[in-house]
Amino acid sequence: MADSGTGVTIVDGSIDFSGGVDSLKVTTIQSQQNPNGLARNELAWLVNATVRDSGILQRTGWQPIGTIVKGPAPLYQGGYMYEPIAGQGFPYLILNIGGITYKVDPNAAAIFGPINLTQNFLGTVLPANEPQFYYTQGEEFLIIQIGDGKTLPLFWDGNTLRQSKGITNGAVAPGTPGTNEIPAATAMDYYMGRLWYAQGRTYSAGDMVGGLSGTAPYSFRDAILNVTENPLCVGGDGFAVPNNAGNIRAIFHTANLNTQLGQGPLFIGTRKAIYNLTVPVTRSDWIAATTNNQPSQTVAQLFYGPVNDRSIVKVNSDAYFQTLEPAIRSHFMSLRDFQQWANVPISSNVERVLSFNDRALLHLSSGILWENRVWQTQLPRQTQQGVVHDAIAVLDFTPISSFGQTEQPTWEGIYQGFPFLQMFTGDFGGRERAFAVMLAQDQSLQLWELTDFERREDGDKRVTWVIEFPAYTWGNEWLLKKLDHFELWVDKLYGEVVFQMDYRPDAEACWLEWFKWKECSARTSCEDIVNPVCYPLTPYREGFRQTMVSPRPKQVCNTSSNRPSDLGYQQQLRLTVHGWCRIRGLQVHALPIQKQPYKGIVC
Repeated sequence: MADSGTGVTIVDGSIDFSGGVDSLKVTTIQSQQNPNGLARNELAWLVNATVRDSGILQRTGWQPIGTIVKGPAPLYQGGYMYEPIAGQGFPYLILNIGGITYKVDPNAAAIFGPINLTQNFLGTVLPANEPQFYYTQGEEFLIIQIGDGKTLPLFWDGNTLRQSKGITNGAVAPGTPGTNEIPAATAMDYYMGRLWYAQGRTYSAGDMVGGLSGTAPYSFRDAILNVTENPLCVGGDGFAVPNNAGNIRAIFHTANLNTQLGQGPLFIGTRKAIYNLTVPVTRSDWIAATTNNQPSQTVAQLFYGPVNDRSIVKVNSDAYFQTLEPAIRSHFMSLRDFQQWANVPISSNVERVLSFNDRALLHLSSGILWENRVWQTQLPRQTQQGVVHDAIAVLDFTPISSFGQTEQPTWEGIYQGFPFLQMFTGDFGGRERAFAVMLAQDQSLQLWELTDFERREDGDKRVTWVIEFPAYTWGNEWLLKKLDHFELWVDKLYGEVVFQMDYRPDAEACWLEWFKWKECSARTSCEDIVNPVCYPLTPYREGFRQTMVSPRPKQVCNTSSNRPSDLGYQQQLRLTVHGWCRIRGLQVHALPIQKQPYKGIVC
């Protein structure tokens, strides 16, 4: 209880937000009367913020690195973070834009810009309007499939870009070099020493690494680019999924935790299901795999396979991907009891954004694992430069990382700010970094870094983030209350931060403005209003405010209930923040209202 000056208020609120977001539940806070409501440590929605440390902190900023192609740019077709062999430098991006292959070094893009590999090595431009290219890397070889089913793929070895010869001899002897190479295909994966590739409903594989079809300068590692060993693959037949499964959209593998198998499965995903192929281990077994001696293929998951290969994010023995429901699912590789539930959607918490996805564009979605979070692009829309995404759904794995505790991953709502084309990660000397190709306002294609330390982004611009708290009931769902004031506790305050609190009573659809104010914590000695010293410049620490108190809300007439807007059985608050700080706690004060029996009932 607290004295507001006009009476004793009752208090509700939260100081722990570690439960993250659940947009599927009703917004009313959980209680004995409402057991399925939002838990006290959950939020109704969250934009551009994280709850990793139990408070609510703005996401870190994103910074531009350089322009890849000036606007208006041609069609973006895809890209891959290429990993050079040990000792030959840091990763870099290989991108395909308007039929041209570019090399983009994130560490030098701002100075040197992209390198046109097509002009330097091929001279021939690939199909400029094919919307989806496919990529995978085996050993030092990056294979680029054009996706039209007829143009032969490209091979990049870190020094030279060339085009495949394709399959030219259907009766080649196993191990013959320079004759048959990987044909035109779509989704690919390099697994157990072979390059697997999809063609419609069929999938095949090239030769095993180290085979005789390779060459001495590459220590026979380039054998994986050849197709001579398996007769089904040489003949173009391959292995097939059922007719009703649809075309193959992804080929992938995960970590194998079952050591009893002695060999690992390969997963073949269509939009309807996922199939499991037991890959032959030895070269002799692979050569012997024919129509009469096919490897074992079983159904690993019924219904709802991946929409594409770009959205597959491998996390140990799991693979996270988007489906056409639309939803985000996890394919469990680990052993489990027969009657244990698994392979169900795990994304109902962010249904609020998933329900607006255009299913026809989901095949160009993108996903990464970074900062111990799964990032999945959302809200795709078509532009002349390709399909961009206006939001990212974020699943945080940190809650399950604590020793001695078993916690579930936490959904953190969405990140927004710029239109994403595709996201990438790379290991730069032991430090994992994340990047994205984005579409700028002038229709140029730009490379950005998704930093894990910047408080501001795009130079020195502040980030705007939004929190929708649960609808508080003050412990009594049937008691009418009058909003009085709120108290907000923040720390990590850095620079100027603008706050705006809105509210809505009961089931009101629209938000009403309550109070807008700003706070400032000097970032440096030059910003110190008491004693500004710009030279020598001294950086300051982050500040805090405990607590900031609001005035009473202004009354407006609520046309839905014919009551003043500050009256209600429950009140939900929304806080919009422009700048860097962390929310540590919220208290909402209200006055109980004694309502006459049967008041408001019209006969």
